[in-house]
Amino acid sequence: MIAFVIMLAAIPIPIAHFILIPLGPFIGGFFGGGIAKADKGKIIVFAAIVAGLMVLPVLFVFSIWMIFGIEEIMGFQSSIVIIVFALLIPYTWFGTMLGALVSYAVRKNQE
Repeated sequence: MIAFVIMLAAIPIPIAHFILIPLGPFIGGFFGGGIAKADKGKIIVFAAIVAGLMVLPVLFVFSIWMIFGIEEIMGFQSSIVIIVFALLIPYTWFGTMLGALVSYAVRKNQE
């Protein structure tokens, strides 16, 4: 019975990941921009810093790929991984910038 309840409780978790992962940069930009109090001039810089931090996992995967010569990374061809990472950093920058911009607009309206 306990296993059944755990199984039922775990059903929404993957569904939440499909919704929250694409919204992650926006949510992070909204709350991070609010905490950092990023204004008009700092929003783009804030988003660039966050996107720059996304380079770290990309470099980690590329270094593993180069050191060990892995042609398949987690079951994906390495060319697909390169394409995904090439799209991930601009997506992170844009989502974070949009979230920080909305956060700025909310803070501006509260004043």
